[in-house]
Amino acid sequence: MISDLRFALRMIGLHRWFSLAVVATLALGIGLNTMVFTLVNAVLFKPVAVAGGERLFVIRNRNLSKGGRSVGVSYPEFREYRAQATSLEHVEAESRQDGILSEQGNPPQKYNLDLVSSGIFEMMHVRPVLGRGFLPADDKAGAESVLLLSHGVWMDRYGSSPDAVGRAVRVNAKPATIIGVMPEGFKFPDNVELWMPLVPTAEMESRTLRPLQLFAMRKPGVTLPEAGTELQGIAGRIAAQHPDSNKGIDLLVQTFHERYNGGNVKSVFVLLLAAVGFVLLIACANVANMMLSRALARQREVTIRAAMGASRWRLIRQLLVESLLLSVAGGLVGLTIAMAGVHGFDLVTRDVGKPYWVTFTMDYNVFGYFAALCGFSGLLFGLAPAIRSSRVDLNSVMKDGVRTAGTQRGGSLAGVLVVLQFALTLVLLSGAGLFVRSFLDSQSVNNAVPADHILTARVSLPRERYATADARARFFEQLRPRLEALPGVSHVAIGSSAPGLGAGGRKIEIEDTPLTDPARGPSASVLVQFPGYFNAVNIPVLLGRDFDDADGGAGRQVTVVTKEFAARYWPNQPALGKRLRFYANEKPGEWMTVIGISADIVQNVGDAKADPLLFIPYRQDSYDSMALLVRSAGVSASAVRGVVQSLDPDMPVYDVRTLLAAVERSQWALRVFGTLFLIFGVMALVIASVGIYAVMAHATARRTQELGVRMALGASSRNIMGLVLARGMKQLMAGVVLGVAAAIPATRAMSALPLQLSKSNPFILVFVTFVLVLVGIFACWLPARRAAALNPVAAIRYE
Repeated sequence: MISDLRFALRMIGLHRWFSLAVVATLALGIGLNTMVFTLVNAVLFKPVAVAGGERLFVIRNRNLSKGGRSVGVSYPEFREYRAQATSLEHVEAESRQDGILSEQGNPPQKYNLDLVSSGIFEMMHVRPVLGRGFLPADDKAGAESVLLLSHGVWMDRYGSSPDAVGRAVRVNAKPATIIGVMPEGFKFPDNVELWMPLVPTAEMESRTLRPLQLFAMRKPGVTLPEAGTELQGIAGRIAAQHPDSNKGIDLLVQTFHERYNGGNVKSVFVLLLAAVGFVLLIACANVANMMLSRALARQREVTIRAAMGASRWRLIRQLLVESLLLSVAGGLVGLTIAMAGVHGFDLVTRDVGKPYWVTFTMDYNVFGYFAALCGFSGLLFGLAPAIRSSRVDLNSVMKDGVRTAGTQRGGSLAGVLVVLQFALTLVLLSGAGLFVRSFLDSQSVNNAVPADHILTARVSLPRERYATADARARFFEQLRPRLEALPGVSHVAIGSSAPGLGAGGRKIEIEDTPLTDPARGPSASVLVQFPGYFNAVNIPVLLGRDFDDADGGAGRQVTVVTKEFAARYWPNQPALGKRLRFYANEKPGEWMTVIGISADIVQNVGDAKADPLLFIPYRQDSYDSMALLVRSAGVSASAVRGVVQSLDPDMPVYDVRTLLAAVERSQWALRVFGTLFLIFGVMALVIASVGIYAVMAHATARRTQELGVRMALGASSRNIMGLVLARGMKQLMAGVVLGVAAAIPATRAMSALPLQLSKSNPFILVFVTFVLVLVGIFACWLPARRAAALNPVAAIRYE
């Protein structure tokens, strides 16, 4: 083996340019795969970074009567799981809320607040870096309100001052005392910034109120299925004892990753892993072709070694050692590509709500995957050429020489590999095209909206201080003229959401179209607004009128629908004056009269199945949280905050940015992942094109004498070029046909995933195929042109 290793190193050094090309190709394939696996490992496999994180799991419920929808756990159920489970070390509870932190001398700010049982930090062996944690007495009824800060809040709001501990503040307008600061980077469970004890109330004793999510830690040696079986038994006993409240309620036990990184997140990263897997296969096919061409050129050497007694296994082993060395070298270069790619991905996702526990770093899983990838790649591209070239026919070699021996069998395998490369590249480019098309579609919607001149922000009214619909309406009605009075402001709109940033959905009934089953009836996207919304966002009312201040009051239940809504539910009929109503919990609301038809506007960007949109006035259905849209030549965020807090000093203003930036932020996943897919597709195209060029150039060189004879017998340059092109075009067309056959179902499957991708479009496939064929033809044309320029006399003498 040592001698094989030394010989392989000499051969790599002797053919340094060939070796460099192989290493560069493998570096791309292995590097991209290692990069993506690092991301996948961080998001889907790596335990949350707390002591015993691999044993941590989540307990929730499923409502079977509502299609298995995930729901929370009641406080009495929490007590029973904690008291009865013997396979668990801890069972702790949390309930997520918005927390408005305010105090004298500091502006109010909105943070992610968690109400937690007092033992949750002890379960994870996490202690505050300043002050103290929660004590068992802190979550008992009647206890004084205390607060823990995240390290980031402590730094940003209090300048890392130790005096923050002991400070009296208000959380959601109620007094509390800061007792400690958690370690830097700790935001358990999901980007939490403030923690308060979960204090039980009389209301929480209701078994139908399920606001909690439970975290549990298995005892060492207890598997998740074992713990789940015990919990299912407890849930069964609870259901038997309380059939009224627990009818149709089933237990849901999930790992931490299943709870927070399932669904769309998992689908995207699995797609990424499949995409770079294609790149690696294309790279290995390309390198296999290169190794095969070189093995054919070394046929005399292999034959001499066989004639001197080398066994076939010894020949294969020698060639495989060389392949593995090249693979390891490519892998080491690829590792630097992977590290740079991971760092870049971390930078572009740092400000989009990435969970705090997702750290894109390489661990033993990544390096194990990397080592396996290097070995697998070396075997994948090296085995077939090694087996082919080890089939030595001494008579043929001695009689025909190196030039012709093995040409046919080597050429056929090279052709198959080229076909495979182009087929995989076409599938990969089609997927990339789907992502790119989806992103471009998301950027082209609502072109009439002056998004770069509209400042958006959100305000959430606390129910404790704004308990009635009238109180909430008065706040926004007072706010609007004050915002309009700001210098440079031309329009102000207040709505439940800004254009392109989503809308809630509701079941509806159209008058004169009775519902047989309200749960399966038609539905609509709904946006709640104050008068002036349409003018502010530049969406015209085509027929009828906009809302006025009286709409939404008693006897004035009205709605404005989009042109799309009217065409769907009243085709070929005038929609003005028609009536519809909402259905909530299978109970009908009041009839609403259509008073206007607006131009279409896209609220749910990227959702091809989104329901058509209708608008209702705020006094008809008031929301706590509303979006402010201030259209101006450049009003500042601080000016908007000042106006809001002049009405209520404890009211934070958050998510302040231009509408253009807000829409781009909401579509970051399409932009980032679409860019990655496009990079992978372009790299695959380059590798495949280089592959077919190398195969054609090598095949042409082997046929140099034959082509010289043909030219001496009268063949023209055009004939020679056509002869050489024909072989490459056959391989190219075979790859395109196979690729199209695979790309059609692949892109349809991608479109069906809940990733906000556009529908599979034939144009994408046609365009990608055209680009692939064009690049492939150019790669074939280069060696064909060289062949057509041969000197017949020199070609006949070629050996």
